[in-house]
Amino acid sequence: MKLRGKHLTMRRAAGFFLILLAALLLAAAGCTGTGQPPAPETIRVGILFPLTGDLSYNGKDCTNGALLAIEEINAAGGIASLGGAKLEPVIADTRSNAADGTNATRNLIQNDNVVAIVGAYQSSVVRPATQVAEEYETPFIVSVGIADVITERGFRYTFRVIPKAQYYGRDQGRFLLDLERMTGQPVRRVALLHENTDFGTSSALAQKVALEKNGMVVATEVSYNPEKVTNLDTEIARVLASRPDAILEVTYAEDSILIRQALRRSGSTIPLIDTAGGTTLPEYTGRLGSAADGTFTSSEYSQYAPGGKEVNDRFRARFGANITGDSAYTYQAVWVLADALERAGKNDRGALRDALAKTDMPRGPHMILPAERIRFDEDGQNEFATLFIVQVQNGDYLPVWPREYATAVPRVEQGGGA
Repeated sequence: MKLRGKHLTMRRAAGFFLILLAALLLAAAGCTGTGQPPAPETIRVGILFPLTGDLSYNGKDCTNGALLAIEEINAAGGIASLGGAKLEPVIADTRSNAADGTNATRNLIQNDNVVAIVGAYQSSVVRPATQVAEEYETPFIVSVGIADVITERGFRYTFRVIPKAQYYGRDQGRFLLDLERMTGQPVRRVALLHENTDFGTSSALAQKVALEKNGMVVATEVSYNPEKVTNLDTEIARVLASRPDAILEVTYAEDSILIRQALRRSGSTIPLIDTAGGTTLPEYTGRLGSAADGTFTSSEYSQYAPGGKEVNDRFRARFGANITGDSAYTYQAVWVLADALERAGKNDRGALRDALAKTDMPRGPHMILPAERIRFDEDGQNEFATLFIVQVQNGDYLPVWPREYATAVPRVEQGGGA
């Protein structure tokens, strides 16, 4: 009897254990008791741009491009392969300098646990920031930052959507050849005028290569510190003394305006072609008025290109301003990230890196750039990245090159010079 009672007690204990285990499993399925699957996880994405300092306007513009893309992705159901997981932006400030940008990158990775970072506008910030991301094996999608060296260090976690400096020089050289054909004004001697950070120096190097390849001569090269200039009359005088047929400039905001003002004071009508710098900002036409007319610039995006108006309308409705090349490329970078997350099927940095390396996104509703597709080469550079040349005409930025995207013809004053 004692043995039988002992077995009965053991069976009762086992039964109680099974009931308890079942209750715990039900609780794990959801505290509401409805049997609903748990809510999808949130995917944290670092958005890294200058939000204070001299380039705060540019940084906020880029950040807005990222926010618009995130809002549209989440509204469309999030990342389907991850159960509808939503993207959560974690916004950080580079303060317009490399040291703060590097610290912000490390903080995003270590403390905010982001799966990837999109940024960061200045090449001089992107370069060390991507170094940190590489050390922590975290994907960094460069939406703005064109210095060639960024994707020439053998890094595995750096992917750049925007054209590199070499491509800017390439397309500017091609445009100058076509400018002569389109206007009849000869272009043989070209002056280089640029700010002296990584942005300016890498662009000038690419311009020299392109000019030589296209049979043109560098008339002179003049550089300056963009943080210290208040007047560029002396630099313009040096440029004009070299008797150029055109000027290629690389600028940020304030210096782009100072250059145009100095050219106007000199009486020069030489064609001026910028490298998608300060001349693309609303401040340029806003402060210069009609004096801005005639300026050419490389541009990564145009609202007048196919599909451009629709994206611009959505951006303007959300933020009260037109989309720029910078914000368009940042918008695009987030869609590239979402595409890679879908294919990775994991909220995991390593899996995401492998998916990014296999990106092949054709032009369509979520690929808005002026190119056939987005695909990264072995260095992480978007090998299909191309550019427009736009000209300010009556205060508006109209594409004049390549011809298949042109909505206006270039205007130059014949025989323009000093």
